[in-house]
Amino acid sequence: MNVISCDVGWKGATKRNAVAIATDSRQIDFVKSGLDDDHLVALVREWAVPQSLILLDVPIEGCDNLEGPRRPIERVLQRYIALCPASMAGKRGKQLKEILLQAIHTEVRGSVIIKEMYPHAVYKFLWVAKRKGKLAKVQLGEWQSVLDQDFTPSRSPPKYKGNIEYNRRLAGMQKLYTFLTQCLDLRFSRPLDSPHRSSARSRLELLADQYDACLGGVVGLHCVAGNPYALIAGDEHQGEMLLLADMWLKERLEECGISMKRLC
Repeated sequence: MNVISCDVGWKGATKRNAVAIATDSRQIDFVKSGLDDDHLVALVREWAVPQSLILLDVPIEGCDNLEGPRRPIERVLQRYIALCPASMAGKRGKQLKEILLQAIHTEVRGSVIIKEMYPHAVYKFLWVAKRKGKLAKVQLGEWQSVLDQDFTPSRSPPKYKGNIEYNRRLAGMQKLYTFLTQCLDLRFSRPLDSPHRSSARSRLELLADQYDACLGGVVGLHCVAGNPYALIAGDEHQGEMLLLADMWLKERLEECGISMKRLC
């Protein structure tokens, strides 16, 4: 089983796709950004093996009959996590999922799983867990409440994407790089590229895409390892997303009618 995490540009004509591929319990073996759709599809086809988990950072389910800009899952999650409305992506996720399934070898296609993920949600949960001194327990799968009422959109890790000035972006990138390479017991078969003050803004954007793909790889690795914090929130009608949630967040989402379950 491989975990294939794709940070996806929300527009079809893009070269802002990135992929991170994990083939071992804690190891990421391949990271690449600056991909158009053809290159992304070719890489997924190359690395997909039976029972692979393929993650896409783009809305997939629940986008066909939107009542407003957001799906039910986003209307609830936005109380805790800042996120873009699904209407911004249109049918991009569902179409890309279908393209990937058609491209994957026939003998593999029937057993692969394709799910939506959201890197910011993964990073925020792990960042809060670290600040509370509970990151090790999360990684070991010791189920408990990690979050509390302070888990709001205004309390988030340092920004590294979006319309922010260069120095703030660089600082956020450096902190995320350190988080990925030193805090998560995550191994890289080749060193992950680091941000530098000499890096152009365009280079930082491509690195941020790589880091987002790696964050998707983290939640994917937790999922296939059976870590109880890796949960599928929602369903095909509400919108569906693989994320990290503790006892507290799981209860809050379920109280609002969002289904929470293990992948298998």
